[in-house]
Amino acid sequence: MSLRAPAQLQPLLAQVHANPRLQAGLAVIGLLVLAWLFLLLGDAREAKVAAVAEARQHYAQVRQLSGQQAWAERAVAAEQLADALEAEVPEAGSAGLAQATFQGWLKSIVDTQATPIRVDLQPPVRLEPPNADVVRISANVAGSMEPRRAWELVHRFEASTALVTIPDITVLSDGSNQTFSMTVQGFYRVPRNGADAGEAP
Repeated sequence: MSLRAPAQLQPLLAQVHANPRLQAGLAVIGLLVLAWLFLLLGDAREAKVAAVAEARQHYAQVRQLSGQQAWAERAVAAEQLADALEAEVPEAGSAGLAQATFQGWLKSIVDTQATPIRVDLQPPVRLEPPNADVVRISANVAGSMEPRRAWELVHRFEASTALVTIPDITVLSDGSNQTFSMTVQGFYRVPRNGADAGEAP
């Protein structure tokens, strides 16, 4: 079955067949388009080759750095930091005693404020190995206080000689509505054979 061009294109095709120069020009245009597509594919291949080369170079640099003294020094520094943090974890005979100690410490700071502050204490949670001898006690501390005093309270908590963290804090100041809420966490070393009254499973 033969294919015929639409009637609208037949005059144009007739002109192309009758004009050798036009045929040559179209051939040149076709060659230019093919050359352009080839260059595009070539650029894409070169980009992939460059990306692979860069990745290999980065890998080689990482392997080279892994053998340098700087990495060993960083490992020693990290170990010293871990030892320093371990030294900040106080000991408690049981999870219940740890919770009572943490609650008393919070109360000693909160009671010095001139405004009522709510303290919601959560049950102790024992950490995963290799820190299974440490329990974490969290408390939500919230109240109405101007931002400056709220941040002063944060500094009071962080000044503890024991390991204390504040992973979450919100301070709002909207005209007369000035409130804050923060999570304060304390860590205590409790032996596994100690009484874990009040400890969350």
